[in-house]
Amino acid sequence: MSRFKFRLQRLLDLRHKKEQEAASAVAAARSAAEAAVMREDDLSARRDATRQELLPAEGQTVRVSHLHEVAFLVRALDERVLDARKVTEAAERSVQEKLGELGDAMRDRRVLDRLKDRRSEEWRVEDARLEREVMDAIARDRFADSKKPKPSSD
Repeated sequence: MSRFKFRLQRLLDLRHKKEQEAASAVAAARSAAEAAVMREDDLSARRDATRQELLPAEGQTVRVSHLHEVAFLVRALDERVLDARKVTEAAERSVQEKLGELGDAMRDRRVLDRLKDRRSEEWRVEDARLEREVMDAIARDRFADSKKPKPSSD
């Protein structure tokens, strides 16, 4: 008979769009977190390499001032690694926050999807009932017409 029309379709579309945006935000946050982890790992490896390069070999005599310079450089690199670790932790917290937002957006959309499914099923049942009523009326009319006496053609 008529087509099914979900009254909250615009809201469902908006929720779907919000879910897609949240998924994009999760992807961006994950990418930023991966970049932060890579930067932290790179700085940590550079610190270790610099330390190994600047420290004297065992048994080699070195001036104390050289050791102070090495210690100063290693401390500076340690601070950079620590800063990178803080950035990494913040990025990972952001990923978790965005995942929570995505979960909320998915839940909100699923609620409307289920409501739409229920309304669609109710509409199908009602449409089938109306169609049966129409078909029954047609059948009754035909039956009534078949029982009427036919005029004779004499």
